[in-house]
Amino acid sequence: MLQFLVSITFTHAQSVTSASGIVKDSITGEPLPYVSVYFEGSTIGAMSDDNGHFTLQNDKGYVKLSASSLGYETKSIRLKAGRKNDGLMLILKPAAFEISEVVIKPKKQKYTRKDNPAVELIKKVIEHKDENRIESKPEYETEVYEKLALSLDNFNPNLDKNKFVQKFKFIKNYLDTSEFNGKPILTVSVRETLLDHYYRKSPKSEKVIVKAKRQQGIDKSLDDGGAITSNLEEIFKSINIFDNNITLLLNRFVSPLSSTLAVTYYHYFILDTLDIGGDKCIDLGFVPANSESYGFTGKLYITTDGTYSVKKVLLNTPMNINLNWVDKLRIDQEFKRTTDSTWVISNENTYVNFYVVKGTQQLYAHQLRNYSNYNFNVQNADSVFKLLGPTHILPQATVLSDDYWAVNRPVPLKEKEDALKDLLNQLRKVPAFNAIIKTAEILITGYIPTTSDKKTSKFDFGPMNTVFSANHLEGFRTRIGGMTTTNLNPYWFGSGFIAYGNNDRKWKYNFKLTRSFNRKAYYEGESPVNNLSFIQEYDVYTPGQDFLYTSKDNLFVAWKVGEPVTKMQYIKKSVLQYEKEWLNNLSWKTWLKSENNEAAGTLQYTMRDESGNMYRIKDFTTSEIGTQLRYAPGERPYNGRSGKESVFNLSKDAPIFKISHRIGIKNVLGGDYDYQHTELSAEKRVWLSSFGHIDVQFKAGKVWDKVPFPLLIMPNTNQSITIQPDAFHLMNALEFVSDQYVSFNATYYLKGWILNRVPLIKWLRLREVVSFNGIYGGLTKKNNPTYTPGLYLFPDGTQPLGNTPYMEASVGVENILKILRIDYYRRLTYLDNPSIKKGGIRIALRFSF
Repeated sequence: MLQFLVSITFTHAQSVTSASGIVKDSITGEPLPYVSVYFEGSTIGAMSDDNGHFTLQNDKGYVKLSASSLGYETKSIRLKAGRKNDGLMLILKPAAFEISEVVIKPKKQKYTRKDNPAVELIKKVIEHKDENRIESKPEYETEVYEKLALSLDNFNPNLDKNKFVQKFKFIKNYLDTSEFNGKPILTVSVRETLLDHYYRKSPKSEKVIVKAKRQQGIDKSLDDGGAITSNLEEIFKSINIFDNNITLLLNRFVSPLSSTLAVTYYHYFILDTLDIGGDKCIDLGFVPANSESYGFTGKLYITTDGTYSVKKVLLNTPMNINLNWVDKLRIDQEFKRTTDSTWVISNENTYVNFYVVKGTQQLYAHQLRNYSNYNFNVQNADSVFKLLGPTHILPQATVLSDDYWAVNRPVPLKEKEDALKDLLNQLRKVPAFNAIIKTAEILITGYIPTTSDKKTSKFDFGPMNTVFSANHLEGFRTRIGGMTTTNLNPYWFGSGFIAYGNNDRKWKYNFKLTRSFNRKAYYEGESPVNNLSFIQEYDVYTPGQDFLYTSKDNLFVAWKVGEPVTKMQYIKKSVLQYEKEWLNNLSWKTWLKSENNEAAGTLQYTMRDESGNMYRIKDFTTSEIGTQLRYAPGERPYNGRSGKESVFNLSKDAPIFKISHRIGIKNVLGGDYDYQHTELSAEKRVWLSSFGHIDVQFKAGKVWDKVPFPLLIMPNTNQSITIQPDAFHLMNALEFVSDQYVSFNATYYLKGWILNRVPLIKWLRLREVVSFNGIYGGLTKKNNPTYTPGLYLFPDGTQPLGNTPYMEASVGVENILKILRIDYYRRLTYLDNPSIKKGGIRIALRFSF
């Protein structure tokens, strides 16, 4: 009997067909609430909830599921009978609407701008946008709460069958549900910031005072100097829908309210008239004319009161957009009207699903911003706007208690976000987790702490990518180095390396002792810098070859192409240096240096006396004082160990201006020459809306006195297979010298502007890159040994830079497998010089969205 009952129960369970999932808008991807979801032919149904989710089941054999809602075409799908049908996504298409006797059918008739009421409406919105944006006010202040939560998306591992993950069975107690797609998530990181934002229209100024800031999660120990946090802040910038271009994910998207491109870049459709929070609004949908371009699909809710104000914004990335690492993205913004009828933003939510490889574990990011306490009469305006720099973090901001956050955060944490500390405590009890985190620390920071806990490490070994390298003089080179941390002393720091070459059998070294006048959190280079340093170094260098954005010992630049680099120098130097940064992004560096240069490899210092006799000089010494000013207005703070100009710093939009002057002093500290040398430079990333960007750099310099060729200007060359910014890739090292020059470098990243429109090829998601490098200069007779005795003769293959500028250009393709860039470089001038290559391939790894 019991067996019979069990059999009946089992059969009944098997006959139940259940369905759960989410209903979304086909244009915007927005979840649709209050949609009727039902089994066709039955009375069994349910309504989707506020977030578009639904769940229902039947045991009557119904297997066809439908969803319907006013303003949308009915969607029907067939289910698997007698099974659970979870994770369903029902995409509803907007139906036709009759408005002012004009029928708009976005999916069924050819789009036209002429006599289109949607186009006329958006023109009116754009016409009135400047008066409707908060920046039209003379000044304002608002309190902003920001929260960025990072989670593992659709996280549902089998914690019972896999022996390795059985150790993490407790994780199921911390699973949450995604607001974006309703799937299970495991929150692993939460960053919170509470700040006051101040704005003044004229003279224009914006200030941010951070009152509270904290970070929890497994990535806290990986965030070396706050570099990860800085980059995340750059990636998830708050958007301004009223700007012509929207900055998001390190790209520029054309705004649907762009004054210059909106009407030609987007197709607009009037979908409905709705009540949104008590305001009657027109539901205006839009899609980009080209779905691969950097635009949005979405909706604008426009008030019908004649002001053409924006009440709400929904933005999504098109399905076919040429955007890396992003599976889905949605941005919601809501605006409210203040008592004086000014429209201000009240909430912003950004939801993104990231992936590394399609089909593998995704990362879910939710950026929330809440704006409150608006005031159009800024208190203490004079003192606030006189502060140096755009951002100020109060001293106590990072040490505030949980009680402070519980009282002052306007939006409470979700239950599982609040339990993150407990989750981390559980994870740290598992040795495998600690091993994974330690490995990740080494890979991300490039340094190995000398204790198991970074919080107690007094010395870190690294950077690890410089341990092995090679060059013509030394052969195989081994190097080991490191740096002390604040765990040893928060004001005094030591760093450096020792290296050994197998061929020349010489030890090289670099030792640096630094006194910081600011207390540091972990290492010496943290901003704002106020450091006095002494450096002692003995090492091998190649004249005319400076790796400005990486170490010359980087393993990846050891692979050389073109003419072998054999002209080298042993350099021994002592430097006393002071460097200071101010919060307005102005920095100053000054130094006193004594340097001995010894010719090595095939390089020789040869001089001809007045009788025409030739003789060699082993080495020479210079003693100089120097100073440099650097100004980067608008540059965001970055504290990674590799420095703010590192390729790992994702904030590259600020212009950078530099001026330096060096004075050589003869007969002081053994100096052999008097000289003066001036350098100027300016660089900027120029965005061309969604059509990509150009990285531009201008430089100029002059040596004012008579000096031997090692003290002349040598254009920076690159003989490695890798692409190096600010270098000439087909010029040989020491091929040209000059004592005055101007140079221009430009690289245009087209972001697929052309290839996105080529059938078949566009599915490869390739992106175009073109570049041009040129230098024009000359050598005055006073520094040319042909005309002036007492100078070192130029080495073989070296010549003055003549009246013709040196130029080279490249065309290339990036985004190959999402990470690889390949360029073909072509030399354009001085094609008859011996031992040159007129063309060549260079490669680079480039990670971009």
